Amino acid sequence: MIHFSFLATDSIKPENLNDLEARFELQETVVLESFDELVILLKLFGTSIKSVDLPDIDNVENSWVLSQEIKQFEDAEFDHFYQEWLRQTGRDNNMDEYGQLLHLNSFGVTLNQANHKVVLQEAI
Repeated sequence: MIHFSFLATDSIKPENLNDLEARFELQETVVLESFDELVILLKLFGTSIKSVDLPDIDNVENSWVLSQEIKQFEDAEFDHFYQEWLRQTGRDNNMDEYGQLLHLNSFGVTLNQANHKVVLQEAI
């Protein structure tokens, strides 16, 4: 399992990205099986990642910046998004899966308002 944290930040300076208390308030994490699932998830949210080297971030294997804002889904739209996610990934339909994507969808408001929309692959 790979932990990908979506971080809404106004600064990508290492000292800000390494402040775990501050970062905790500005991020939402999803647990996926692979990088390929991250790409599918971002595509369904209407965005993609740009490869950006953000050096000196503690406990992070990889980092990227989103190419644009993520779509936000209303209730009926979210259910369609979720079913498409399950179809494309073959992941299990359960409350944990639904919940983590629902939280990410809700976090989209905060993420889209940030100057920098960062995705971190946590070194867990």
